Amino acid sequence: MTTRQKNLKKSTQKTKTASSPTDAIRAWIKDFVTKPNPVFGDLPPCPYAQKAMVEDKVKFVELKPSADWRAIYKLIYKTNFDKKDVLIIIADPRQFTAQETVSIADELNERLMPNDTVVLEDHPDIAENVKHVKLNNGQYTLFLAQRLSKLNRFSRMLESGPYYKNWSKTYLESVKGFRAPKNPQA
Repeated sequence: MTTRQKNLKKSTQKTKTASSPTDAIRAWIKDFVTKPNPVFGDLPPCPYAQKAMVEDKVKFVELKPSADWRAIYKLIYKTNFDKKDVLIIIADPRQFTAQETVSIADELNERLMPNDTVVLEDHPDIAENVKHVKLNNGQYTLFLAQRLSKLNRFSRMLESGPYYKNWSKTYLESVKGFRAPKNPQA
């Protein structure tokens, strides 16, 4: 266990809040992620989240302060994505820096995308905005795992409407581009 992980474990044991990290993320999904927004063509930031929540297809896991990327990989590997649409792994934002969070997601995607699983990350120190709308939860580091084919299918469905009209080319590429199948060099 690193010194940072030990300190984090001590500080999280001392800090008792009114709600758990899972409660906070559930509230963010209910109050923001599933609410229609004009920036997204009057669709919610995630148009499919409400259905997944109602059908209990979202699994929440709070990461232990001592956990590293291998623990995240193991949680994802053990999830049955035929029964759950999304696995949301929640970590204290001090557990991983923004750069570590991105690196972990990249490493996981390298291992998991060939098997039809993709990992998206959210860290409070990484700005994710469409126009003036901040998409981050702002409180916790998240690793969201789901079926790559399903995410791409739903994303293509949204392309024909107004959902992506306010997205910058750069942000759209950062969100969608890495999910495209790679063409091998001849």
